[in-house]
Amino acid sequence: MKLDALITNASVKTLDPRHPQATTVGIYDGKIVGLDDEVAGLDAHETIDAQGVCVTPGFNDVHCHTTWYGLTLASLDVEKLGSMDELYAQVEQAAKNTPEGEWINATGFAQQDYNDEYPSLEVLDRITHGRPLFMRKVSGHAAIANTRALEMAGILDPDFRVPAGGKVVRDADGNPTGLVEETAQSLIQDLIRPYSQDAIVEALDLATAQYAKEGITSFGEAGIAAGWIGHSPVEVTAYMRARREGKLRARAQLMPMIEALHTIKAHPADNYGVGLDLGVVTGFGDDWINIGPTKVFMDGAMSGETAALTKNYHGKDHPGYLQEDPEVLRQQILTAYQSGWSLAVHAIGDLACNEATRFITEAVDRFGAPASGIPNRIEHAGMVADELIPTLAKYNIAVTPQAAFADAIGDSMNVSLGDERVRLLYRAKSFLDAGVRVPGTSDRPCADGNVMRGIQAFVDRRTRSGGVFGSADECITPQQALEAYTSVAAEASGHGAIKGTVTPGKLADLVFLEADPTAVDPTTIAQIPVRATMVGGKFTHREL
Repeated sequence: MKLDALITNASVKTLDPRHPQATTVGIYDGKIVGLDDEVAGLDAHETIDAQGVCVTPGFNDVHCHTTWYGLTLASLDVEKLGSMDELYAQVEQAAKNTPEGEWINATGFAQQDYNDEYPSLEVLDRITHGRPLFMRKVSGHAAIANTRALEMAGILDPDFRVPAGGKVVRDADGNPTGLVEETAQSLIQDLIRPYSQDAIVEALDLATAQYAKEGITSFGEAGIAAGWIGHSPVEVTAYMRARREGKLRARAQLMPMIEALHTIKAHPADNYGVGLDLGVVTGFGDDWINIGPTKVFMDGAMSGETAALTKNYHGKDHPGYLQEDPEVLRQQILTAYQSGWSLAVHAIGDLACNEATRFITEAVDRFGAPASGIPNRIEHAGMVADELIPTLAKYNIAVTPQAAFADAIGDSMNVSLGDERVRLLYRAKSFLDAGVRVPGTSDRPCADGNVMRGIQAFVDRRTRSGGVFGSADECITPQQALEAYTSVAAEASGHGAIKGTVTPGKLADLVFLEADPTAVDPTTIAQIPVRATMVGGKFTHREL
């Protein structure tokens, strides 16, 4: 047999305990066929000298928003501009470059970057010159609109009613400030959506080109087709087209929003409830594009204090809120699970995490283990009480806490919870010690998605001020952090049999690193360059 490629002179961290280190990797038909002596003496169409660099399994960010991220790359970025005057200047310039009647789209706003201030609606109205403005907060759970956009969305109508799970923030006189939270965003977004397939394909092209430079070979698209996080009811088609046109450089697991599921009139004996057309459920697809769990929003974001807590935020008179009546959420979850969908339940506050766990465990108790074999998950699991962790382990529920939040918004989250509860924030070690899977995730573009920075954040949890995000007791080792983005991420996505370790028979998804992240000074992990990225035995990025 002649191999397609033979990687030599490498320092391979396989993350497979049966063969933890290697120097040579043989690749055929997109898969790893052997290591070291197993491929000795075999010819290859291409021999790749790895120049002694560290080779690991490709990185897998199991919870991010790739289309959204790609769209931000083509939008006005107002993150960390330094001052509100600079933000106003950038918006005004964007308005001048926007044809009359078209939308000004901006992204990346965080009040923490502007001394906890929000833009003045009066100023925004003046500098946008009648063009509607939609400025997304970095969390994605709130946005800022100008008066023109509020008018178009009907928010200024006398008979306007705020949708369940949302809020239109008003001043002391009852006038909108321009800030809209959670589901209320959709009133404005629906004026912009659905995005065209052309726009989505272009966004995927831009986003996954960056992923390739960062060693990302797989990702989970956490919410498509509906809700405020979806971009088009035909988003899957756009992904297929991007792949066909060579504009999808990483494997995608797509999570349809639960709002996208609808009643399917199947045979009564099938006891089928809700799904996508043709009865598609979790697990459908191939190695490149497949359908993952259905995404369900329990609550909002800790950064905007919309996540649902059992007690008020520190120094505040409110505890956040759930997206819907708990019984409505429960019925949605049970019906979807019974129909064959694994669950990915967004829950950040402790109240939301409690309810999410209650609903998932009830579903498993009634209907058994996930039919697809893909684990149920709690997305973010931002504030989990000690007594809940054994239940997560018992029911094999994976969690996706974002250590990547530490830098940009870790300080503000610490303040929101106060000293008494801060130790519960975005835990990691407590989960691992109990046997709960913790895959690596970024929630990009809500946080920096660079995996090397994410690994370091797992290790040191360092905030921008130099403090610690949550508790230092939740720091994990570099080895555990690397596994989070590789082998554990594969298991949490239901793909442990085909990816996540450098093992014969698995997909040849690899990343070439300048140094071994488990062997360097932990404070320097984020600075390790990615020299090359390979998906299915083919380079998507190469600097070797």
